[in-house]
Amino acid sequence: MQSTPATARTILTVDDDTAVRATLAAWIEDSGYTAIQASSGVEGLELLARHSPDLVLLDLRMPVMDGLTFLEEKKALENDTPVIVVSGRADLQDAIRAFRLGAWDYITKPIESFDLLDHAVSVVLERRELARQVRIAEARYTNLVQNIPLVIFSLDPALELQFVNRACQSMLGYTQEDALAEPGWLLGRIHAEDREVVRRVLTQALGDCDAPFSKTCRLLHKSGRVVHGILKSIPQPKCAETAAAPGVEGVVLDISDRLMLEKYLVQKEKIKTLGAISAEVAHEIRNPLVAIGGFARRLLKKEPTQEEAGIIFGEAQRLERILDRIRDYLSPVRMHRTSILMSSLVSDCLELLAPELEANGVIPRIDMDPAATGVEEDPDLLTQVVINLIRSTLAALPPKGGMWIRTFASERFTHLEVGGDQAKPVEDVEKIFLPFDEGGETIGLPFCYRLLRTMGGSLTFEQKDGEGIFTMSVQRRFKNSTAAAAQATA
Repeated sequence: MQSTPATARTILTVDDDTAVRATLAAWIEDSGYTAIQASSGVEGLELLARHSPDLVLLDLRMPVMDGLTFLEEKKALENDTPVIVVSGRADLQDAIRAFRLGAWDYITKPIESFDLLDHAVSVVLERRELARQVRIAEARYTNLVQNIPLVIFSLDPALELQFVNRACQSMLGYTQEDALAEPGWLLGRIHAEDREVVRRVLTQALGDCDAPFSKTCRLLHKSGRVVHGILKSIPQPKCAETAAAPGVEGVVLDISDRLMLEKYLVQKEKIKTLGAISAEVAHEIRNPLVAIGGFARRLLKKEPTQEEAGIIFGEAQRLERILDRIRDYLSPVRMHRTSILMSSLVSDCLELLAPELEANGVIPRIDMDPAATGVEEDPDLLTQVVINLIRSTLAALPPKGGMWIRTFASERFTHLEVGGDQAKPVEDVEKIFLPFDEGGETIGLPFCYRLLRTMGGSLTFEQKDGEGIFTMSVQRRFKNSTAAAAQATA
């Protein structure tokens, strides 16, 4: 009898014959396994549940509960422990039924060679271990595919969605079920201006399976906001010339935060350059400007009717105000950061602006994402920014125009979007955050831009389809918004 090494493996013998059980138990122990014995199918099921053995050696002909009934009950319990039938009857029908009920092997009694049993047990245990490793690998693969923070997709030759992972909900707001149920879902999520280009890229990939592609594009979240992404293919084996196109597999990477950081760095350098130039210009201009203004004032005293002197004096004062605005814009900002809820801050701003909103008949639509409400910033400064954005949007509304305010989160930023209809478009969007135009009691939007830049965030404005949209972004420092909400409630 050949001994098979094992590590703490347990074998359950189910047989009503005491002598057979004792013989099998002795062989099991000699082979390095742990033996458990049961005299009937009922007792075998009890021990199976209690000890979770690695293998069962099962007789078919037993009183109380026979082996086939044992297999039926075990199958109903969805127990996957492998079973080797050791039966005194070489009945083909019994063997067929046993295999259909989940038996892994079939050996007849009396056992003429325990080497045969040793081989069968070794093979079954190896198969079980291999199956366990396969299940672990499948679970690990499934967990990785489902939870990786990028959208993984598979399209058929008609570019219809065959598979998409759970990341489609966090990135684009759709559950897997909704995405798979919607015809043309992936192309439908591509921004209209990028859709045909992406369609051509995907169609080309159908004809050349192993040619990778990478395409930057804009996608639309379920809420309507734009998500910047990169569409990348997963190369497949070369298609056979006679085989049908297998479809396209790929991933979508969300690069919105990366673009946000790049914009922030560009804005920071622009403002830094602007500050240096403005400070130098202000210094060089202010002295002669004071002289010009002084001479113009003296001329007006002597000749009050001189129109030219009045114009010179007025323009000198206007330049003085512009220089003061630049000085205020470039002045250092003191920050007093604390944990706040964006939803509470927006509610406070709307309460302060309620008379203005009601006077214009405006009730903003509010959409607050709970995951995007917790931040750690200066509440007073942030309140100034939000009030300015709401007022600027309100001022641009046409009669009966609509306004909305919503928050959403990305990996590194919390975003607040204030948007509304426009009576007329802004002529020069590039100048909207520059502090040189006169009007209003404060420098308004330029100051908001400056504040957010100081906080490490950004402020952008875009207009499309008759709507103007401000997007304020601040870095996510207060990670647990639920805790913040609990603190605010307390």
